[in-house]
Amino acid sequence: MLKNRDVVTTIILCIVTCGIYSFYWVYVTAQAIEQESDKHDIPAILVLILSILAGSVGFALFGFSANAGLNAIRAKRGEPEQDNLVAYIILGFFLPIVVIGMVQSEINKLVPKQGV
Repeated sequence: MLKNRDVVTTIILCIVTCGIYSFYWVYVTAQAIEQESDKHDIPAILVLILSILAGSVGFALFGFSANAGLNAIRAKRGEPEQDNLVAYIILGFFLPIVVIGMVQSEINKLVPKQGV
């Protein structure tokens, strides 16, 4: 299930935990996108393993997968698709934390806030 998370808090947690939270976030988010979009192209566990072992390759792969998954969710809801593929892949290689912020921001647009 996709969760509405504060983007700034997510980025701060990634920095404060020296990247450990980013691995958790990527895995949980990849699973949620996969479940919500019914797209099973790249398993979340593979994205996690590549993020840990190959760093930027895993985050670029996550960006590729997230773009397809988020567009599938938008299509199911009748919303227009957004093509962020090139930005996600390039930033995944060089600035993975920016991809985390961008994807979480897109998720926040799709998921209403829980409670007030």
